Amino acid sequence: MDWKSGRLPLAGLRVVDWSLYWAGPYLGMMLHDLGAEVIKVEAPAHCDPMRTVIDVNRYSGDTGKPLTPKERVNISQHFNEWNRGKLGIGVELADPRGRQVFLDLAAESHIVIENHRPGAKDKLGIAYSDVAAIKPDIIYASLSGYGQTLPERNAMALGSPVELPSGLFLRNGYLNDETPAKTGFSYGDPVGALAALSAVLLAVRHWRKSGEGLYLDIAMRDALSFGIGAAFADWSMNGAKRPRSGNRHPVFAPQGVYRTRGDDQWVAISVRNDRDWRALADAISASEWQGLDAGARRTRHDEIDGVIEAWTSKREARAIEKELQAVGVPAGAVLDFAQLKDDPQLAARGAFAAIEHPVFGNEVRATSQWERGESPQPIDRPAPCFGEHNRDALTGMLGMSQEAVDELEQAGVIADEIRVAAD
Repeated sequence: MDWKSGRLPLAGLRVVDWSLYWAGPYLGMMLHDLGAEVIKVEAPAHCDPMRTVIDVNRYSGDTGKPLTPKERVNISQHFNEWNRGKLGIGVELADPRGRQVFLDLAAESHIVIENHRPGAKDKLGIAYSDVAAIKPDIIYASLSGYGQTLPERNAMALGSPVELPSGLFLRNGYLNDETPAKTGFSYGDPVGALAALSAVLLAVRHWRKSGEGLYLDIAMRDALSFGIGAAFADWSMNGAKRPRSGNRHPVFAPQGVYRTRGDDQWVAISVRNDRDWRALADAISASEWQGLDAGARRTRHDEIDGVIEAWTSKREARAIEKELQAVGVPAGAVLDFAQLKDDPQLAARGAFAAIEHPVFGNEVRATSQWERGESPQPIDRPAPCFGEHNRDALTGMLGMSQEAVDELEQAGVIADEIRVAAD
């Protein structure tokens, strides 16, 4: 791929992104990074809720002035991260004139993505059948919690709740703890988005060969259920129910995350075989332990962990990482956000870049996953303010006159401010 010469694989394609929260916007961002032009569609009465996830005190503390409603919906770190590079329009889809704007925009596009509750698109008259009636070769991707199939299609589902029926939630937790645990912020969203991206790219390939559009039904639960992997196979074949293992491994021993010097600093170490173990025992000056085989190491794991941490706690995580890797032992420092920002490897690959947002100001955002290395793909624009590109989209893409756009604006069909409180 070469962004400089316009050879990104989706260059020349346009995406209508009617999505919210994380999964859909993340999918839209990746499609943009692969070269597509992406138009984020929101309704003035129902903007993307991620716009309202902000720390008000953080952004008003310097001036002491309260944020205006327009400022509040344009400074969310979450929204601005997952919607960078997109154009944005605010159009009331419940109004027939707004619905027509959506359909006209879809008719001038190649892909539509959405992750609303199943049924919402049908109620508004912008479902696949509605779009395909005017754009037969459209690729239309619906990304939902449970898919478009009964009996659970109508269940409201975000990434975290979908972990419950996926089997992943039950597998995750501290060592030998009876309480299952969620994986983190919302693991189902990016996993579902990546599954949807694969489907969209295959659909584009099919469209380029055949000229046929496709409807894609992607469920986050389906994508997450594959995450339990070997544990499911073990239960299916052997009836074995694996205990929660925290950071430990069913075969490798010892394996864990150990405290290092400094406040909340850690290093991960994994011993795969006897050779690794001898090298580790030598490095930590515990030669008397070198003769333990894998079974003995698993049996005495707690005791060994104490010996390892007595050694790691006196050293810095990065130094341990370097020393153990040099003798062939898998080890890695657990990095915090500050360390990630200044990480030399990420810097060398151009993983982060600064860009100026019209309301937020200077932002540092993750760059494209697809174009990194010696010539990373730049961030071409920040996330759109609400309704920022109404006129550009309606006049430039749909050929509307300024007078027609004025009428829609005066009627409240399009807007650059939301109509509901950000709280």
